[in-house]
Amino acid sequence: MDIVGSETVLVISLLRALSVFRWATLAWACLGVALSRSLLSRPALAMAGLAVAAAYTLYLEVTSRVAPRRLAATPILALELVLGMGLLLLDGAVYDPARGQSLPWAWPAAGIAAAGIARGTRAGLAAAAAVSAVSVYTEVVVLDRFTGSAQAAQVMSKVGLWLLVGALAGALTSRLRRAERLISVARARDELARELHDGVLQTLAIIQRRSDDHRLVGLARDQENSLRGFLSDERVLASGVDARSHVLETELESALRQVAADSEQRYPLSIEVIVAADCPPIPTETVAALAGAVGEAVTNASKHGRADRVTVYAEPADHPHPSAPGLFVSVKDNGAGFAADEVQEGLGLSRSIRARIEEVGGTVDVQSRPGRGAELTLRVPVEPGPSFMTTK
Repeated sequence: MDIVGSETVLVISLLRALSVFRWATLAWACLGVALSRSLLSRPALAMAGLAVAAAYTLYLEVTSRVAPRRLAATPILALELVLGMGLLLLDGAVYDPARGQSLPWAWPAAGIAAAGIARGTRAGLAAAAAVSAVSVYTEVVVLDRFTGSAQAAQVMSKVGLWLLVGALAGALTSRLRRAERLISVARARDELARELHDGVLQTLAIIQRRSDDHRLVGLARDQENSLRGFLSDERVLASGVDARSHVLETELESALRQVAADSEQRYPLSIEVIVAADCPPIPTETVAALAGAVGEAVTNASKHGRADRVTVYAEPADHPHPSAPGLFVSVKDNGAGFAADEVQEGLGLSRSIRARIEEVGGTVDVQSRPGRGAELTLRVPVEPGPSFMTTK
């Protein structure tokens, strides 16, 4: 995994932050050697090993200041791992078997973390596995410490530490990369929104208020809805989006925005559509079922609930159990509301909404109170069905 663009700054910053960890673990390792001089069989060799680690730690410190991008270079990452494994192998040469603490202590964890940060979770776990193998070999074969439950627990605790560091470093960096991309996209979207709001959107709004031509007003409203939908979708502005996944992921949002635009032309409603950026691709028949159900729910909100504002929201969710991935869609209005447990379902809810959703394996729930509006929640599975479309 190569680091490019704005992500380089994030990764390099994290790699530079490892410097504090290296110095701290190295100082602890030196203190451990000083406190266990009586168990050293070759003190000069132990000090030489720690001196090499100190020299490389200093080299990385200087590199982080004069050429920080080099911290992510493969040779530098690999050499730190090799030095860490070499220090672990020195345990058998410098310590008596009675010594419980390893020579480098946790210093090799910095190399594992660096691999995870620069190359991802898989690389971090691979580095952890290599360091763990050397550690286990030294403990079990060279020092023969795997002779009791206490020794076994000590050996495996270090292995657990390496693996945890490798996994967390890669996973957390991946999350931070995603967050940084979303922040960059949000800034770009806000800047574009300001430009459009000061020009195009204001012009379209003026046309809708002042024109007597109903066709022109409808066209202006459609264009305004399309522009606002474009601005609310960070995936449209994000760079590097795979074309196939983009087509699939935006199909639901396009359908919901079309339903909103059509409903706003028929009823005195303001409809806001919000679709989470991490919504998974869903089958086309499920998109159609959701669009039809949402359209009927919006109609009910206007005709029966006398609402003037409706919010349609979609996000990933468990369906209906944590082991089954799904999609959650909410249609919430500010209408008059009703006593949901006292009112019998009409044909619109039972046939146009519930029947549609149940046909694709989903569930429907209605929550409402008099004077508090109503909320219709839909949960559908995301597993592809027979008509699931793919784009090559």
